[in-house]
Amino acid sequence: MRGNKRLRPFEFNLKIHRPVNFLFIVLLGLILLGCEEKQEEQTSDTKSEPRPNIILIVADDLGYSDIGSYGGEISTPNLDELAQEGVRLSNMHNAGMCVISRASMLTGQWWPRVGFGIEKGSNIAQVLKKDGYRTGLIGKWHLKGEPNNKGFDHFFGFLGGFSSYFNGSPDYRLNKEKYDDFDNGFYSTDAFSKNAVDFVNKNDPSQPFFLYLSYQAPHNPLQAPKEDIEKYRGSYLKGWQVVREARIENQIKMDLIQPETPLPDYPENLPAWNSLTPQQKDLEDLRMSVYAAMVERMDTGIGQLMAALKANGQDKRTLVIFLSDNGTDSFSVMDAAMLDKGLLPGDAGSNYQPGTGWAYASVAPKRLYKISQHGGGVKTGAITWWPETIEKNKSIHMEPLHVVDIMPTILEVSGSLKSSNNKESNNFFAGKSFLPLLKGDDWKRDAPMYFQFIDNRAIRTEQWSLLEIDGNGWELYDNTKDPLETNDLANENPAKVSELEKDWLEWWKSEGGNLDYQPESTSESPHYQPQGDRGSGDMYVPTAMPDTLRLKY
Repeated sequence: MRGNKRLRPFEFNLKIHRPVNFLFIVLLGLILLGCEEKQEEQTSDTKSEPRPNIILIVADDLGYSDIGSYGGEISTPNLDELAQEGVRLSNMHNAGMCVISRASMLTGQWWPRVGFGIEKGSNIAQVLKKDGYRTGLIGKWHLKGEPNNKGFDHFFGFLGGFSSYFNGSPDYRLNKEKYDDFDNGFYSTDAFSKNAVDFVNKNDPSQPFFLYLSYQAPHNPLQAPKEDIEKYRGSYLKGWQVVREARIENQIKMDLIQPETPLPDYPENLPAWNSLTPQQKDLEDLRMSVYAAMVERMDTGIGQLMAALKANGQDKRTLVIFLSDNGTDSFSVMDAAMLDKGLLPGDAGSNYQPGTGWAYASVAPKRLYKISQHGGGVKTGAITWWPETIEKNKSIHMEPLHVVDIMPTILEVSGSLKSSNNKESNNFFAGKSFLPLLKGDDWKRDAPMYFQFIDNRAIRTEQWSLLEIDGNGWELYDNTKDPLETNDLANENPAKVSELEKDWLEWWKSEGGNLDYQPESTSESPHYQPQGDRGSGDMYVPTAMPDTLRLKY
């Protein structure tokens, strides 16, 4: 009968050699447990999604309302589609000037801490490369050193602040090699778009990538192919005030601003369109037609990049962030020199800027422009697109964001905030990841935002904005009632001015090496004249079209 008795595993051994086999049982159990844990780990790894690709697209000197999804009349169907399928971050701030916006954006720090050109600290590419990402920069660099020494595996573009769109410049590089192939119809926006497509198509799908696509458009010089310019020629003879008002009407329909929101007064340093001569109107129409053509050409390239992502199946695992590094350029300092050379906006070899009139239209509904720290200088019409993650597409987020928030956001998206290879955390940054916002969760800014360039500066809290233009003293605005900075309350509330000024000065000393604030006067610069729109700024004098050049476009 004993042979029919069913014994539990190892039961017969326990009766014979209990001390020895007890140890054996324990060891075998640990082995089996380890195998089970390993199997669970492998199963988890198999199920885990690959890390997302990240594309950061930065336009240069693009106005808040220039693209269609922010109210503009310029044809931007590809960016508008990203906005429809993603979300608009309508209250994103930059630093008001190309180089310092990029310094803060790529480091997550206020620019005085890292320096104009990122003299200190790590940038996004350096961290992501260390964490296994393939990294690429295509377009404008405008920071210290060379990108290949700053974390970028691949670089095509130029090192400085601007370049000819048709003829390039000596600082163009393909990685570290000088690049000078500007023949055969070279146009830099198209070249950047093509290289971005190539970068995506050549990527090993098993390795995530970070692409920083840094367009120059629509930064000066205003240059575009003639056929693109002719599409818009004549459409801006209605004038900058009519264009701005139409954009604001569109923004109200889109719920970007509320109908009751107070709008800024017409600038005191900008002549009325009807006061211009036909020759002035003609050149101004051409100026804006070139600008619009540049923006549309950039949008076309972005469409080509998105098509490449979809064609190779990488679109659903890719986060795209689009924004501008600052508001529109209001200057026109080279007009006379260009006309002496017989050059018009659009021509290869020319160097025209948008001028105050079209800058006023482009930043609608904001006040002031590039370099200033008012809304027109530091607000950008941003878009995020990430089809597998973003909640509530087509939505508009009004939370106050800043470019210092971009690096912590990208590192959280990539998993690098928690990576064993990198020690960065949200506490390390001046900014704060807004990934929860994209996922539909609550997000709130924890600290003020700070701004400074030349003799323009600002501090913004949830309720208040304290601002200065051209060193003319503080202006104070209530963000909740007056988000477009129309009613200066500085004289009515000196205590709040003092409180916020103290905070700003403490920030300046802590971020800038314990140095006292010493503003640099714009009046001493040959490039940047006072911009103030309430009597302190230089009057804009539109250039007239010479009869000898009128038939070129």
